[in-house]
Amino acid sequence: MDYRTYTADDFLLDESFRQWTTGTSPTATEFWEQWLIQNSDRVDVVRQAQELVRALDEYYRDKATDDRIASELQQLMERAVERRDAEPSTPVVSLFQRLSWGRWAAAAVLVITVGVGVWQYVNVGHKAQSPSYAQLTKSAPIPLQEKINTSHEDATILLGDGSLVTLRPKSRLSYPRKFTGATRTVYLNGEAFFDVVKNPAQPFLIYASQMVTKVLGTSFLVRAFESEKSITVTVRTGRVSVYKQQDFETAQRSGSRRIQGVILTPNQQITLNLEDNRLMKALVEKPVALTPSSAIQEQNFDDAPVARVFSAIEHTYGVKIHYNEKDLSACLVNLTFRNESMLEQLDVVCQTIGATYEVLDGQVVITSKGCQ
Repeated sequence: MDYRTYTADDFLLDESFRQWTTGTSPTATEFWEQWLIQNSDRVDVVRQAQELVRALDEYYRDKATDDRIASELQQLMERAVERRDAEPSTPVVSLFQRLSWGRWAAAAVLVITVGVGVWQYVNVGHKAQSPSYAQLTKSAPIPLQEKINTSHEDATILLGDGSLVTLRPKSRLSYPRKFTGATRTVYLNGEAFFDVVKNPAQPFLIYASQMVTKVLGTSFLVRAFESEKSITVTVRTGRVSVYKQQDFETAQRSGSRRIQGVILTPNQQITLNLEDNRLMKALVEKPVALTPSSAIQEQNFDDAPVARVFSAIEHTYGVKIHYNEKDLSACLVNLTFRNESMLEQLDVVCQTIGATYEVLDGQVVITSKGCQ
């Protein structure tokens, strides 16, 4: 099949594309990331399709089957045909052609509300408030101890497994004296930086407001004050998986191995907006080097393939950069980087080769016509 001819509507019906967007298939992720590199001019269509996939997944949750999605789109098409027959002079165009990007959210809502009202019920049900910090700690299966930071400085906590937690002011953390069982579970109200000791046999779980963060061993920041309207997880090193608490606990109770979550890598962050119950993945505002010393080392590129420059940036910051290797194979650059930030380096490279870039799902996508 030729995905280059696909519209956003077509991508929505492709199971592999949906698996990539929802992060449920490593195979699909590998294929689509490579496809996007080779077809960077299709980024806008892909972005539109991904937004719709996320909107559908948000409202349907685990009921977003192929048949259900196909049924919803069929209803849309049937209604479009009815309107076309009623108004012969009006051409029938794609849902995405009819709506500008600025009205994309409205388009997603249109698809969701085509049915007979059941989707509104599902949405309301999933907006039910998750247990509070006090409720979670009270119902914990094992005794917990609590650290409350009432000072104006960070407080350091050494957990029983050797993991370190930097607890920010006005924050509190509840945790067992010793981790037993299948997981290492702690509860946070506020903001804390975690440096977790790696242990694949015993995943580390942080319950924070309406979000659950799962890691094997990495360092990251969680901000989840119950008084605020959003929760943010920011990764410094390694990989973490982030879930809405209701999704995670529902899967745990049912024994399901498929939990809808989002994977974060270095310099990526995710924010859960508690007002509309939506997860937003992005690149951090100021990406930092994985190894601090590498950020201050001078880097010289003399008649170097631009691919080598992109590779160096990826290695320094841990951020994936997508581009079409064939289109940029003839691009050679002469550059020196000293104290520039990652985004400043990208600006310089793209200006040098006449390219542009954008950040999509916490990754960088380069668009270029190549070099002569």
